Amino acid sequence: MTKSEEDLDIPADIEQDDQALRLREGGRSYLAIAEQLGLERATTARARYLRALRRRPPTEQSALCLRELHRLDSVADHIATRKDRDQPEISRQLRMVDRLRLDLFET
Repeated sequence: MTKSEEDLDIPADIEQDDQALRLREGGRSYLAIAEQLGLERATTARARYLRALRRRPPTEQSALCLRELHRLDSVADHIATRKDRDQPEISRQLRMVDRLRLDLFET
């Protein structure tokens, strides 16, 4: 890819990042976002969400982060009360949620 071709992708990448943020704000999971945007993995959707978040003004970032933290709290509560998983699996999933929380503070 030439330099000019890379430049042409920048607006499309920004738009896809913004779409990921809008979808997440709408309550979609990262997996659902990845599927809707044609991305290979949920982690790619998460990265796009975080990039869009970083481009927002500080006050908007704060509000977005707070809403995401509430979503993650709900996920953690759900995981912690599952009866169909053993304790090591629940602990592993809760550590993953903790990592997602930490990512927000690196924004």
